[in-house]
Order: sequence, then structure tokens, then C-alpha cells
Amino acid sequence: MNGHERFDRRKALQWLEGDERMFVKLKDIFMRNIPSQVESLKAFLDAGDAGSTERAAHTIMGSSAMLGASAMSDEAGKMELSAIEGEMDSARLHFSRFFEEYEKVMEALSADGGNDECAGC
Repeated sequence: MNGHERFDRRKALQWLEGDERMFVKLKDIFMRNIPSQVESLKAFLDAGDAGSTERAAHTIMGSSAMLGASAMSDEAGKMELSAIEGEMDSARLHFSRFFEEYEKVMEALSADGGNDECAGC
């Protein structure tokens, strides 16, 4: 993992067959789009909309996994499973944990300077 230990650049680069430029593009797209996706997810949870919660959590789970943000992805997966099971109180609990990880991942991605941490990737 990188120094911030919130996302694993090497894991992400494995998904991308070592394409650093693609990683930078995906990171930028992620950082631009994820805030509104998280906001929508929160609204679905607040409304008790299990189906929309499930779909939003699944999308976030996949995109965070591609960037190597394993803890964030895991919590999104737990939310998805809770929503599938109709356990919205459990989904809200996982959202709290997810949101903590989300904030840390966004901070780490913002601080990520590019290839400097990837020497030898």
C-alpha cells in the first residue's frame, strides 16, 4: 500500500496492466464522480430504498476496488448485502464505517503525487 495505507497503487496498477496514465485518469474520474455517488447512496439509505441502495453500493464497491481501496470497497459490499437482505438498519451502520473510509481514501488520493510512490511498480 502507499504511505497513507488507504489505497493500494500496486494493486490498482495490476488491474490496469501497469498503465500509470490510465490509473491517473481513473483516479481523476473517481475523485470527480464519487462525491455525488456517495451523496446519492446516503439519500437512498435515508429513504429506506433497498434496491437503489444495493445498486449504488455495488457501483461504489467496484470502482473503489479498482483503485485498491479495499476497506472502502469492503464496507460498500457489506452495505450492498444488507440492502439485498432488506436490513436497512445494518446498511446504515455499514454506511457510517464506509464514510470514514471514504474520507480517508479521498484524502490519500488527493495527496497521491503520481509515480513517486510507484518506483518499481
